Amino acid sequence: MTKIKFGTDGWRAIIAKEFTTENVARVAEGTAKWLLTNPPLNQSTNQPAVVLGHDCRFGGELFAETVAKVLVHNGIKVFLAKGFVSTPMISLGAVKYKASLGVIITASHNPASYNGFKLKGSYGGPLLPEQVEEIENLIPEKCSINIDSVSAASPLINIVDLETLYCKHVAKNFDLKAIKRSKMNLAYDAMYGAGQNAMKRLMPENIMLHCEENPSFNGIAPEPIAKNLLE
Repeated sequence: MTKIKFGTDGWRAIIAKEFTTENVARVAEGTAKWLLTNPPLNQSTNQPAVVLGHDCRFGGELFAETVAKVLVHNGIKVFLAKGFVSTPMISLGAVKYKASLGVIITASHNPASYNGFKLKGSYGGPLLPEQVEEIENLIPEKCSINIDSVSAASPLINIVDLETLYCKHVAKNFDLKAIKRSKMNLAYDAMYGAGQNAMKRLMPENIMLHCEENPSFNGIAPEPIAKNLLE
């Protein structure tokens, strides 16, 4: 097996080339090892917990389930997001559920051929670089767990609605009525991303662009820069 190298807040690779269920399981096992030896200080219980989700990319549900199985095999509680979610939803979930970590299966703005494993701290922000490096160094050459033998119905896996949690938090902290009263004509381009359903709920009167599930992103990298937002 090749060594998996992390970037600033996690790992990104090409789906089916380096980003496979086997390699995702390796990264999850390294994460589990780190959690079991580095419990965060803000835990209300002695049991480590992870808020976990995936975005709209190909195979997201499968990769998230793989991570969940590795974590629960190691006795780690998992708050698994219902459906696809955005990175900020994982960050908020990590804080609200007092989790040890947030993990989102996403490759952010990279092209559709990529997926990734992004780490968030218990405080919701990116995990500190030195901690990311510690996890990277714990990734085994081969996952020691037979994933197929671990049930996805483990009592340690809790399905949670992070999108509703996020929408309620936004509605509480932003004056959405003032935006609506302004009579501004607004358009929202989801770029086929994971914020599409939340925006439909929060500001349904907006003009909505590319608010459908499309794992190929219609051939355009989901990076909100001028050349990708001509419409």
